[in-house]
Amino acid sequence: MADTTKRSRKPAPNAESRSADPDWPLVIRSLESPIIDRIYLFGPPGVGKTWVAYHHARNQNGLYAVTLTSDTPSSELRGNYMPRGGEFVWVDGPVVRAMRDGARLVLNEILHAPDDVFRFLHPILEQPSTARITLPTSETVCPAPGFSVVATDNSPPEAMPAALRDRFDAVFEIREPHPDALALLSSPLREVARRSFALDEERRVSLRGWLALDRLQQEFGLEDACLVVFGAERGSQLYDAIQLGKEEVE
Repeated sequence: MADTTKRSRKPAPNAESRSADPDWPLVIRSLESPIIDRIYLFGPPGVGKTWVAYHHARNQNGLYAVTLTSDTPSSELRGNYMPRGGEFVWVDGPVVRAMRDGARLVLNEILHAPDDVFRFLHPILEQPSTARITLPTSETVCPAPGFSVVATDNSPPEAMPAALRDRFDAVFEIREPHPDALALLSSPLREVARRSFALDEERRVSLRGWLALDRLQQEFGLEDACLVVFGAERGSQLYDAIQLGKEEVE
């Protein structure tokens, strides 16, 4: 793949961007580009990889999302015969529905999937002209115009099987939330949260954690909300850190 670590370079098919401090305009431009169909976002948990895939999507034809685990069978993604009335009828899974609709497909935690799912994804992640899947009904489904895939995980692309890694047009490392995601937080917490993402992974709080804290503090107060969300020891430490951070910001 070509390298796009130079920020002045325009995104293009088979472009790869690797930056711990993401160039957000380039990330968004790639997610919304009509010529980049397969994107891999990786980085620590809770920085909003899924959030940005949902909110900056080519999703005019809809959006389907699946969180993969080691127990996810390919049939769950493809579809199955299901009983209906007195007969069995074919029901498309989310991947096939996204292909038919020309929709955005988000595959969360892709590296948790078993080999069976990887093999299933190979023909689907091909170039649009060759991507297709033949169902047990003998119907062959090709992706409708607009179909795109965003996969997310915590690990870099090197952790993927080589054949799967080669199918992604663009790769971005995400280590801090998009400013629009941080803007969801109330102003007293926003700057403290932003600064926390510079901490090492053991001390940082995920975006999900900050959003849960912000939501609960309105009912429980900040100190009790910290205890509820993070537990007694971690919550007390975080409360003290937030108070100190708020004083520094003020």
